[in-house]
Amino acid sequence: MTADHPNPFDRRAFLALAAGLGLSGCAVARPAPPTAGPLPGSPAPAPGSATPEPTPTASPSPTGTPQVRLGAPIGDGSQAPSPDPQPFQRPITVLEPGEPPPQFVVFSWDGASGNEDAILDYVQAAHDVGGTQTMFLSALYFLPKSKRTQYKPPRRPAGDSYIPYMSDPTVRRTIIDIATAWAYGNEVGTHFCGHFPDPNGVPSWSTADWEQELSQVDKLVTTWRTITGWTDIDPLPFDHARECVGGRTPLLAGRKTLLPAIAERGWRYDSSGVRSSQAWPAKDSYGLYDMSMFQIPFRKSRIIPMDYNFLAAQAGGKTNGGSASQRQAWKDEHLAALRNALRLCREGNRAPLILGNHMSPWIGGAYQQNLLALITEFGRTPDVQLVSHRWLCDWLDAQDPAVLKDLQAS
Repeated sequence: MTADHPNPFDRRAFLALAAGLGLSGCAVARPAPPTAGPLPGSPAPAPGSATPEPTPTASPSPTGTPQVRLGAPIGDGSQAPSPDPQPFQRPITVLEPGEPPPQFVVFSWDGASGNEDAILDYVQAAHDVGGTQTMFLSALYFLPKSKRTQYKPPRRPAGDSYIPYMSDPTVRRTIIDIATAWAYGNEVGTHFCGHFPDPNGVPSWSTADWEQELSQVDKLVTTWRTITGWTDIDPLPFDHARECVGGRTPLLAGRKTLLPAIAERGWRYDSSGVRSSQAWPAKDSYGLYDMSMFQIPFRKSRIIPMDYNFLAAQAGGKTNGGSASQRQAWKDEHLAALRNALRLCREGNRAPLILGNHMSPWIGGAYQQNLLALITEFGRTPDVQLVSHRWLCDWLDAQDPAVLKDLQAS
């Protein structure tokens, strides 16, 4: 961390988890794992071996240290789904007619790479206030650059990508940190792979193109061990086919042709659209919850609450733009806009506030610093609950249809 980006959170427990997952060659020293119980780095049982006795799983409140057992490996051993429920899932409450709902806030991360172990910063900040969030993993971040031709995108040569490939150490950290994020109750969705603009990119893809892209997501996440040859990293503690029930498209584009493909897969939601005003998620004609972000007040207009959109409005999209004074002004402006968005939601119909973010240190890390602080601030605000998209689907499904209909009409 730099001097202007202090980390007020004790990350030792998170670093210990990463240590247990077989990471080597990282600049950060990893303490030995705690002895509270099996963690995501625990070896998977050999086929045919006795299954250990179940250990305690999720507590009623999302606090403490997870105890996650790996199950029998599936596929090539890149995954060993835990036989236990995912830890730290907030209990579902059912509203009485007329009862005000909690104010849900969904912090969702597009890309979610292990660069600088940023994933762990946000996971710990949320965990410290009893919250979870959604990691929209770019599957390309599980693929070393030397193996890039394993990715076969629609309408493009093998290995092509509009976003850069990560270094081998960062790919390793991403695999490990995504496993750790899941162990702390966070959802792992998808941000797909190559991020292509037109021509022949995401905005013009057909449903068949999306099906090909989805097949590549599956391949990169579920066979990373075969592709990389890395056997010293423990498997993911979840089954990607069951875990991935939603996503957000690159560029927020191509949603119309994507929906048939993900409905066929049995997904539960999509977060690729844009709403003009705050609204409760409702199911569309495909039976998917529309978890689109809605625009919030900004300057004399409105803006999508995603850090990239602030970057475009404030710095013209220049990731290193602005003087020191301009960056501070932009940082203050971003912080005030998100605080105001939460206030308007709480004072209005309490529609879930969905925030789209990237783990990229644009304009000196201003947005990252704000978001890290707001996870703590929002999580400590009365009636506010930090949740994942998938958990929010569970909550919506559990409500009385008439009560839910009233919320959606508000």
